[in-house]
Amino acid sequence: MSLARALADEDEEDRRQGGGSAPAHVPLAFWSWWTLGLVLIAVAPRLIYLFGISNPENAGDGLYTDVYQHWQIAYLTKEIGLSHGLRLWDLKGVEYFWGTLHPIALVILFFVTGSTDIVLARIQSLAFGSLSVVLIFHLCRRYWNLSVALAATAFAAFAPTSVFNDASGMLEPMGVSLSLLGIWLLPKRSLRAGIAWGLATAARPEAWLSSPGLVLASFLRPATVRRWFLLLLGFVSVMGAQMAFLNARTGNPIYPLYWNYLANADGLWMKPLIASQQSARPWFIAIWAMATVGLLTTLWRRPRSYLLLLYGFGSCAMVFGLFGLTAFITEWYPWRWMMWILAFPYDFAALLVAIGLFVIVPRYLGRGIRQISWLTAGALLVAAQLTWIPIETAYTSTASAWNTDVATGRYIAGIFSQPDYRGGALNLPPPDHPAVTYALVHYGGLDGSHFVSQLYDPFYYLPAGYHYADHPVTAGTLLQCWLSTTNTSIFVMPDDRADYLAYAADHPAWFEMVGRVADYNWTIEAVHVPTPSPQACARSALDARAGG
Repeated sequence: MSLARALADEDEEDRRQGGGSAPAHVPLAFWSWWTLGLVLIAVAPRLIYLFGISNPENAGDGLYTDVYQHWQIAYLTKEIGLSHGLRLWDLKGVEYFWGTLHPIALVILFFVTGSTDIVLARIQSLAFGSLSVVLIFHLCRRYWNLSVALAATAFAAFAPTSVFNDASGMLEPMGVSLSLLGIWLLPKRSLRAGIAWGLATAARPEAWLSSPGLVLASFLRPATVRRWFLLLLGFVSVMGAQMAFLNARTGNPIYPLYWNYLANADGLWMKPLIASQQSARPWFIAIWAMATVGLLTTLWRRPRSYLLLLYGFGSCAMVFGLFGLTAFITEWYPWRWMMWILAFPYDFAALLVAIGLFVIVPRYLGRGIRQISWLTAGALLVAAQLTWIPIETAYTSTASAWNTDVATGRYIAGIFSQPDYRGGALNLPPPDHPAVTYALVHYGGLDGSHFVSQLYDPFYYLPAGYHYADHPVTAGTLLQCWLSTTNTSIFVMPDDRADYLAYAADHPAWFEMVGRVADYNWTIEAVHVPTPSPQACARSALDARAGG
């Protein structure tokens, strides 16, 4: 018998026991002593891990580098972006890639606290992760019983993958909690449910698929149909404002959806497939198939809990479908199982196990089996704690990368802070080193308004394959104009940028080596470029675009 059918039968049994359409148990108020206790239970292990076990400043450099990327977007938005109107800012050009809500919320935290510490990002993530724990309890209590709620909540609160990811500083806990909040708000608070699901799309790219699905699926519930206007009003208002903003800033109203799924799934940035990834693909396809069957069966049977089940099965189908059916499989590594992308699927799997132990098994074997069910649930939770061993091994391995980035940031900041250079701009390599940016600010005391990204150098705007060696006069003038207009005083020059190296070699009087970062093969050059005329800059730009 399918899980969804069993759940539908449970609903019918509840109605028979209750003598009407309402379930037999009395629902708990959200604002209650239960909720307060749940908040404390959820927050405690996350705070202990954040401040007592992990290094609060090291979110997992090299493992969770994206945490520093999200911080960098929020920080540079505060320091630079807001001075250009309401817009996000980044050195790597991915400021809108993940959505807008997370960096905006972090910017607000920066202003309110007066700090830009990465710990704020981790606390924000921790808070939303704890909210998810509370919502899982209340949803399970609403749809099933207290035993299911306690067992599912215990896993969400104490599972190492949940604690580790919630305390990481990633944006996924925000998106998941907003999606769960929308489910909990229905059917009585339809307007707020629509707003919550709309905000989820601004917090997590996956919600661009799940939130519209939840909105459509909610109309299968008669109580929601009667409030369809308010639900749509809340959802469409948030989505409309978000899409208008994205279109104004990027020219693409579905920018996060497009680049996260259409480009990722198509393999635009993916690395070559390796044997271990190919061998894992059949397992992902099998799990995707099971999740899809659960999704379709839930739609067919539609138990009272169908929105929560749809969100859970849909999340699993989406994640494992990406790995099993698309080029995204090249992003699978042996340590990926502990990462954010599987955190909620684990919580949902635990919820299904709790339903099996405390709803389905007692129905067929009698209520006397509950003691064994509790022993089984406890044993599974204890066994899950063993995953702390590989998680901590992986996290501990990031200490070396973190120490390197801190030392690099201190070193570059020490050079730039010298009187001859600090009045200019620090021209930085853009890709994959946001932790160095954090170290420049947090440990080096630099102001982000001095940072210039090499992503948007003159070659960014020129045809592919346009190089200094082929066009030394035109490209050289463009580089001179760029360094001059950005007021670059320190140029962090990567060894793999042949255009920069050749240009510096041809103009030795304009560059002076003042340092070297051997770990990343960067040369630090002091820049003394004379200011070219605006006419020369404009003429060179036209020549370059014409291929000259």
